Amino acid sequence: MAGLLKALVRASEKAADIARLCRHEEPLFQLLVAEKTGADKNRRFLQDFKTLADVLIQEVIKHDLGTEVGFPELQGHIGGEESNEFTNAQGETVAVRVCGTVGETAALLGSVLAPEQAAAELLAAAAHRDVVLGDAALDGVALSIPPGDLAIWIDPIDSTNEYIGGREDVVPVDGISPAGLCSALVLIGAYDRCSGCPVLGVINEPFFRRDPLTHRWQGRYHWGGAAGGGPAPP
Repeated sequence: MAGLLKALVRASEKAADIARLCRHEEPLFQLLVAEKTGADKNRRFLQDFKTLADVLIQEVIKHDLGTEVGFPELQGHIGGEESNEFTNAQGETVAVRVCGTVGETAALLGSVLAPEQAAAELLAAAAHRDVVLGDAALDGVALSIPPGDLAIWIDPIDSTNEYIGGREDVVPVDGISPAGLCSALVLIGAYDRCSGCPVLGVINEPFFRRDPLTHRWQGRYHWGGAAGGGPAPP
């Protein structure tokens, strides 16, 4: 189970990189939004948005966790908040997914972002990159439930509206940002397929703080397990 937890954390770190990349390219960011309508409309807002970052992050996590090199027993049991269909500027509907190679993924994303092929290539490279974790605490986790008994749920960018708005002037309350860009999170949870009880969870904060020298965003993550047998999370 330690292997699955590390995979969830790695997936969240890759997701955070993609979220930061999309925010960093501000002119491009305006091209990466599509209004949610119908069944996808968020009840909280009269107008909400589905970003390409949302869709790509969800599909990256599905790909990394459910492939043969990941946990193939999870295939068909990974769900999320977003549909993987994105409407491009020409009105065409594209099913976003991670392909077998960087080039193939770039070509698919290019059909969404055309004529911004350079941006598609950046996103494809981020989707395929390897993430190396240096968190020794993850190696000591011992949980008894096999991955084949679990299912995964993804909220690729929780607080999408705050992510799009990008406010940086929200004052934290007890160390937690109630709104603004810092409140945008990547959420990944694992639960027992039979009982529905939560087993593992990862919260990633892509916009935790800005680096004082580069002024680029830095993130952090938190994880927890409910199945017992391991050390307490940080």
